[in-house]
Amino acid sequence: MNLSINQPSSALNFIERQNKEREEKDEKLASGKRINSATDDPAGLQISSRLTAQINSSQQESYNVQDQVNINNVQSSGLGAINESLQRANVLSIQSGSPLSDPTAIQGELDQLTEQINAVAGEVLGDASFISGLDANDPAATQTALEDALASVNESASALGAQNNALSSQVSTYETTRVNVSESRSRIEDTDYGETTSEKERLNVLLQSAVVNKKDEESRKGILINKVI
Repeated sequence: MNLSINQPSSALNFIERQNKEREEKDEKLASGKRINSATDDPAGLQISSRLTAQINSSQQESYNVQDQVNINNVQSSGLGAINESLQRANVLSIQSGSPLSDPTAIQGELDQLTEQINAVAGEVLGDASFISGLDANDPAATQTALEDALASVNESASALGAQNNALSSQVSTYETTRVNVSESRSRIEDTDYGETTSEKERLNVLLQSAVVNKKDEESRKGILINKVI
C-alpha cells in the first residue's frame, strides 16, 4: 500500500503500524514460524535455541549408537559364516572315521575351511589363527578343536546379540527424547495458523477502515491520497 500526503499524521502512523503488523503476520504464515527473529519473542527464541541443541544432540547420539549396531551386525554375519564352516568341518571329521572315506580329499576340504574360517575370524574377532589342527586322520582331536571353536563363536554371538538389544533400547530412548523435545519446540516457535489468520483478518478490517477515514479526512482538506493494498 502506498500513500502520498503532504505531511505526517497520527492516522497515517496508525496505518503504517497496522500494515507492518500485517506484514509480520504474513511472514509467520509463510514460514510456519511464530518466531522468525529475536524481536518476535527474545525469551522464546532462547528457549527454542536450547531445545534445538538438545534435539541435535539426541539425533547425533542416535546415529552414533546405530553405527555401532551396524558394526555389530557385520560381526554377527561373520560369526554366522564361521559357524557354518565349523559345522561343515564337524561333518567332515565324523565322515573321516568311516573306513570308506578318502582322508586325502577330506583333509583338502578341512584345510580350505580352516583358511576360510581364519580369514573371517581375523576380521570379526581379530584372530587370524582362530582354529588349527583339523586333521582327517585324528577325528577325535579335530572334533575337540571344533567344539571349542563353536563354543567361542556362540559366546561371541550371544554377547553381540545382548549388546545390540541394549543399543537398540538406547536408540529408542534417544528417538523418543528427540520427538518429545521437537514437539516442545514446535509449541514455542510454530505459528498457530488459526489465530494468526484471524489476527490478519482483523488487521485487514482495521486498515481498510483507517484508510477510508484518512482518505475522507484528507479529501476534505483537498489532499489526494492514493491507496494500493
